[in-house]
Amino acid sequence: MRVTTSAVLRNYQTGLSKATIQLNSDQNKVLSQRSFSTSAEDPAAAAQAFKLRKSYASTCDYISNTEGAISKLDTVESSAVEMNTVAQSAKELILQGVNGATSSEGRATIAASLRAYQETLVLAANAKYGDDFIYGGANTSEVPFELVNGELQYYGIDVNTTDVDEQATLHKLASEEILTDIGFGLEVDGTSSVTSGTAFSISFSGLDALGYGKDENGNEANLVNLLGKIADELEADGFDNTETSELSLQFDSACSKLLNYVTGLGTKSNYLQTTLTRLEDNKSIITEKISGLESVDMAEAITNYSWSQYAYNAALKVGNSILSQSFIDYMS
Repeated sequence: MRVTTSAVLRNYQTGLSKATIQLNSDQNKVLSQRSFSTSAEDPAAAAQAFKLRKSYASTCDYISNTEGAISKLDTVESSAVEMNTVAQSAKELILQGVNGATSSEGRATIAASLRAYQETLVLAANAKYGDDFIYGGANTSEVPFELVNGELQYYGIDVNTTDVDEQATLHKLASEEILTDIGFGLEVDGTSSVTSGTAFSISFSGLDALGYGKDENGNEANLVNLLGKIADELEADGFDNTETSELSLQFDSACSKLLNYVTGLGTKSNYLQTTLTRLEDNKSIITEKISGLESVDMAEAITNYSWSQYAYNAALKVGNSILSQSFIDYMS
């Protein structure tokens, strides 16, 4: 069978083209350190890698949200600890005040200190995290607490109001939440509300820390107002040790609730730290899986690249022989 020069050249061009493509492919693998550059090269691995990268991006978002929650909670906890320290100092002064041996001048001095502690507690309750008020609940843009004539108000409502509608409003303000997704399968129900347990609340109401309304015994529950009432009793001309002692017990109860609140914040902080560790571990695992799918064995890649270079150079030499022979035939 006669083989024409044109057929030889076509076969050569096809072989050279394949050698060139393979060389470029192997070179790209060495340079990029990736086993494939397009999904067409390995559809199955590309599909798995896409899912893993999507999971990686979500995990990074969860980590960012968790770190933000930890940072805010640190500020809240610091402020709550400050309030607890003030409350404990006030508690010591109150014990001195109810002591029958304390003079009227001494009681007046203690009363002045208690009123100063009122102001300190309000300042701590109006602390900010960045531009946000940390104890405003879901409303972080307005100053939540204000001391008006010695009585504490929360967004303009007396924390000891007896008005039913205002009490309902206070309860609503105390229970409103800002939720963040930290990787527990955020779900929304049919009413567009987030399903409990699938997100983490990063809103904190100062009402939960300082108390509001009445306690289970019908007594004053707010720390700040109790300090004011005790100060009033200590300054009264007809000092009543019995009434002051009763208010002191109510203040002790409010202090215990504040301490429980601080403890609860510590529990939340530990929970977030544990969650962050888990998320970072997941991130490392996903990264390893992505690397296993996309990264090449460099020793193998370099070997393949060397063989491709060899094949390409061999093809060029064959081409030189073909072209030289064809040119001689033409001259003949």
